[in-house]
Amino acid sequence: MTDFTTIMKGSEKVMTEEEQKKVGQSTAAKMDTEHENFLKTVLKLIDSKEIDPGKPQSLLRQSVYDALDAKWKAKVDIALVNIANLLEHIVGFRLSTHTPNESPELQNMIEQLWQMKQRIEKDHDVFKF
Repeated sequence: MTDFTTIMKGSEKVMTEEEQKKVGQSTAAKMDTEHENFLKTVLKLIDSKEIDPGKPQSLLRQSVYDALDAKWKAKVDIALVNIANLLEHIVGFRLSTHTPNESPELQNMIEQLWQMKQRIEKDHDVFKF
């Protein structure tokens, strides 16, 4: 049986710098409506300064959070850090002039954000978006 390292050594094609840049670029592709609408909602909240990914607490409905027991607060706190971080990546990707406004990569990040948010909100509607 051939191991992975041996197989990879057999395909040592050196890529030019231009080829490396092309491989690393995000491809433009239409996102589905549901993801695009969710992103628009989040960007609108950020533009209006209602939420700020750099200030994770701003993402919370404080009255809902305050009413949670210690177990749920701990769960939300952990999710909050990850959600804020992912939001910063999404906003950076969307605002960059080097990436398309719609792409499979962006849709995947939005899907991850959505899933993190839904894991908490299936029990408590604690986020503003």
